[in-house]
Amino acid sequence: MGNVAAQKKGGSMDVTGLWKGTLTQNAGGFKSEYSFELYLIQKKGKIRGRSYFYVDDVFATIELSGTIKGGKIVILNESEIVDYHKYEDMEICLKNLQLTVSYDGKKLQLNGFWDGKSVLGDCIPGKIFLTKQVPRA
Repeated sequence: MGNVAAQKKGGSMDVTGLWKGTLTQNAGGFKSEYSFELYLIQKKGKIRGRSYFYVDDVFATIELSGTIKGGKIVILNESEIVDYHKYEDMEICLKNLQLTVSYDGKKLQLNGFWDGKSVLGDCIPGKIFLTKQVPRA
């Protein structure tokens, strides 16, 4: 439990750092599962950073910002696509993420749901499963 206490700042979890895992998309999406990463910096309850997803030769890096509610609910909203490679007939979603911080006894996790919009309208939503990465020297 000492690990969790070290991750807290002013009563709420500190989500600063690199998170890696998967993003799923419900039936009808381009793929059912994507590799997904969050690079987050938290200051005074405000979060900013970037998300990165990739599958096959499709990828995108997207700016995001958000907040923590109730000490463990992370709300993030993607705002601008910084870099990408996609197929001609596909559009990239700007996602809204609602994630819960938890501790599985070994690692901090961020898990939850996403939905979003592209220039074509609503995106097919899904889930997100991430684990905080330990910094290496």
